[in-house]
Amino acid sequence: MPNWNKDYYITLAERFAAITDGLDDRLEDIIKGKVVPAVENIDIGSAKSVRAAVIFFDICNFSGRTGSIQLSEMKKALLMLDCVIPMIMNVVYDYGGYIEKNTGDGVMAIIGIEKNDEEATTAALNVATDCFYILDNLINPFFSKLGISPVALTVGIDLGPLLLARIGVHTGTSKINRNFLTAVGPAANLACKLQGMAGVNEIWTGDLIYSKSASFEKQYFMDVTPQNWTWVYMPEGLSPYRIWYYHARRVSPFSLVSS
Repeated sequence: MPNWNKDYYITLAERFAAITDGLDDRLEDIIKGKVVPAVENIDIGSAKSVRAAVIFFDICNFSGRTGSIQLSEMKKALLMLDCVIPMIMNVVYDYGGYIEKNTGDGVMAIIGIEKNDEEATTAALNVATDCFYILDNLINPFFSKLGISPVALTVGIDLGPLLLARIGVHTGTSKINRNFLTAVGPAANLACKLQGMAGVNEIWTGDLIYSKSASFEKQYFMDVTPQNWTWVYMPEGLSPYRIWYYHARRVSPFSLVSS
């Protein structure tokens, strides 16, 4: 797990520079059909029961940006995805997590497998706040220089038991999906639901994330459970299962502050 400090931020900045270096030329290759993703054999048929945190990231209003059929607009959309998604993936991997799926204009990540609940919660909250910091300080400034409007994120996080299974076939082609890793369980369901409920640039979490967070972090949680909320998480003994808006943000590579 990385330490949130100046050196880690410099590492992320260097990775972002590597992502954007020559990106325009690479997108020309993709748009013109000169690059085909590699296809490799992948073993499937296994499943694993785990306990972990689940994070859903979504790029706000991204679908509305891609409605035009103009080549320049499609290229702009790809440029945006090629900046935002890889940087989120970098942070997830740095915290020992992995990407369950890329949803097109978003990411589902699993954090904290083989960690205890407190460690998984801390890692998940760090991933989210780190991603917002690089969005504000690396990605959107880069877009601004290109005359592209800034992007925003909505984030949903929950914690609990999951069943991870690889589903599909062993081989395929560029036209046919081979297989994918899927996570099934209430934590994944609620994290997805919370991402849809969160406002622009907001992080919403389930009750277990709040209850397992470090004592100093609890000041950054605000109860936003709707009056008609009916979600009950009986195996965890939390009824009703409350939801929270986590409003901590990085203000430097050293500290947190309420947004």
